[in-house]
Amino acid sequence: MSSQIVRQKFIALSDPARLDIVRRLASGPKTAGELAGPYPVSRPAVSRHLRVLREAGIARAEVRGREWWYSVDPAALQEMQAWLEEVRGMWSTALASLKDYVEEQDG
Repeated sequence: MSSQIVRQKFIALSDPARLDIVRRLASGPKTAGELAGPYPVSRPAVSRHLRVLREAGIARAEVRGREWWYSVDPAALQEMQAWLEEVRGMWSTALASLKDYVEEQDG
C-alpha cells in the first residue's frame, strides 16, 4: 500500500468524531441519521465526516430505499493493520540491534 493511501486513512481517523463514527460502525451498518444522533453538530457536519471516511476508503455507503446506510470497509482496516505491523516489525528489529550494541559495549 502506498504511503499516500496510508496517510489519507490515518488523517481521516485523526478527527475524534470520525474515529468515534468508525467505532460505532464496527457494530454494524447505520444510517446517517443514526450516526448524527449523539453529536452536538449539524447533520451536514456529520455528512462531511462521512464523506471524508468514504474518500479515504474506510467507510462505504449504500442507498436502501430513501436512506443512506454506512458501514466500515474491513479491507481498509486490515490494510492499516498490516502497515502498522510492518512498522512495528521495523522498530522491533531496530531496538533489538540497539540492545545488542549496548550489551557489546558493556561486555
